[in-house]
Parts: sequence; structure tokens; C-alpha cells
Amino acid sequence: MQSKGEPKIVKGWVLASSSTGNATLLATEKTRLLIDAGLSRKDTFERLERIGISPQSLTAILITHEHSDHVAGLPVLAKPRDGVQIPVYVSRLTAPCIPWGDCVPNLQLFQAGSAFTIGDIEVTSFTIPHDAVDPVGFSFRAEGVKISIATDLGYLP
Repeated sequence: MQSKGEPKIVKGWVLASSSTGNATLLATEKTRLLIDAGLSRKDTFERLERIGISPQSLTAILITHEHSDHVAGLPVLAKPRDGVQIPVYVSRLTAPCIPWGDCVPNLQLFQAGSAFTIGDIEVTSFTIPHDAVDPVGFSFRAEGVKISIATDLGYLP
């Protein structure tokens, strides 16, 4: 148990980072965010369980851009399971470019450059240079910690 003055923990794990799939997890005690869903549901769940995170505890999925190595598993992960449908945060220009199949996702659309809060994490999106429709990176703030994620940069601005 933590004392009042002791900081809470913010953790991050890169589950996969390659042209065959990208996924990162950012977690506080209350909130668990999956950034990109480029792995299959099975691979995503196995990797989450290896680090002690229950896949059912995910709070939201955030998508950086529409390329398949970032969204291949998204249509399956975004489907309702046991009456619960995880929200998917994606830019309003990127959402129509994702091959959703028969999935009707719980979309939370945002404008690149906007900020929003998910659980106890403040999220700020920012535009990145990449050959996609509306690619974004994210900065996350929680418990006095700031972590930023920018993938597939075409160049470093």
C-alpha cells in the first residue's frame, strides 16, 4: 500500500515494434491504454498476459495511423466481448481508412493536435511526418510523468 506522499506508478511496455506489427501499452493503477493494434488478438492477449495485464482490463485503444502494421488486429479487438466494447481513439481523417470489416467500433474521434483525457491519463495528439492520411503521435501525462510516442517518423522535425 502506498502512503499519501508516495507517487503512483506509470508503466509502459513495447509489445511489438516492427513492420509485422506494432503495439505499446501504457498503464497506471486505474487506466490501461493500448497504442496501436498491429498484432492479432491472440498475440496481443498473450503478450499482455506475459506482463501480468489482463486483456479485459484495457481501458481504450489509440491508433497512430491506418497502416496494417498498426491496425491489423484492431477490427477483432474492437468488437464487443461479453457486453463490453472498448473505445477506439482515432483521428477523424484516419478512421475511414481503416478496414473495419463487420466490426462497428466504439469510435472516439479526435482532431490531430487536440487533447483529451482517458481515465487518469491526459492525452495530447500531435501531427507527425509519415506517408499516411493523418498520422499522429501522442504525449501522455499522469502522476507527474510525461511519456510521448511517435512511430514511423518520415523524418525528425
